[in-house]
Amino acid sequence: MEVNLAGLTELHRHLDVSVRLSTLLELAQARGLVPQSTSLEGFRADFILREPMSDLGSVLAKFTLYQQVLDRYEVVERAAFEAAEDAYREGIRVIEFRFSPGFVCELSKMPWLEALDGFHDGLKRAMTVYPDLKAGLICIGSRDFGMGSIEKTIEFFLRERDRFVGFDLAGDEAAYPNHLYRQAIKPVIASGAKITIHAGEAAGPDSVWAAIEDLGAIRIGHGIRSIEDPKLMEYLCEKRILLEMCPTSNRITSAWPDYSTHPFRRCFEAGVPVCLNTDDPSIFGNTLADEIRIARDRMGLSDDAIQKSFDTARAHSFLA
Repeated sequence: MEVNLAGLTELHRHLDVSVRLSTLLELAQARGLVPQSTSLEGFRADFILREPMSDLGSVLAKFTLYQQVLDRYEVVERAAFEAAEDAYREGIRVIEFRFSPGFVCELSKMPWLEALDGFHDGLKRAMTVYPDLKAGLICIGSRDFGMGSIEKTIEFFLRERDRFVGFDLAGDEAAYPNHLYRQAIKPVIASGAKITIHAGEAAGPDSVWAAIEDLGAIRIGHGIRSIEDPKLMEYLCEKRILLEMCPTSNRITSAWPDYSTHPFRRCFEAGVPVCLNTDDPSIFGNTLADEIRIARDRMGLSDDAIQKSFDTARAHSFLA
């Protein structure tokens, strides 16, 4: 079975760091953040991360530029449209983007509702231009901004529930363990919303257990450390809890040292639902086609296995 490159599904792509690179440069130059003399080629060479960083925090520091340029409705709407268009051109037909209103609006002080309006309308425009594209938004609560921000994000999510397909928690899971949010997330669980939680990326299997048992996750963002706990692996198989894996991201953030030992293949062969994702394509310079090549050439997966992982992704989509 060959991989259907014109019918891909991606479930884990951060919208705020999926800004088209030429647009990011244009916006940064217009705001005096990057010299006017900077060429797109030079900007790409300096900005894109291709080699492993010392830690996840080093990668997160790159995100500041996005916070500075995503500052009003028109910009956000354009960014969302172009991100969806770029995904469509990659062969993606079902895509879930996610963003943290607290993070996106932290520096610009843009109202959260304005950011959501822009992202939502941009995706809606893309689906009008490309009728066979399905795109949705997942709302992220950022752990690093404190419990107050998480609670505010949950209130915002519940008010705007009809424009989101799911809820997520992201940020430093080692410093801010998932179990801390057991009480805060109860209204989300009670609402019946679909939940995916970043876990098992920068912390061990306990983080994944907490995401499932305390936070109601039915999918896990990354989840690579699940491989360390046989009982967890069995549970993921039994309950059909999907791991949204991002091999390029894991290597560059040093969450996992290399592709040859990456847990994707072992999880797949153990029967755990897994899928391929780009995570932050505007920072890593990757496409879903790149992840497919890595899975095939560096991780040793067959085209049949890769296609099955995309079928699994579509079956687990919150847009299904």
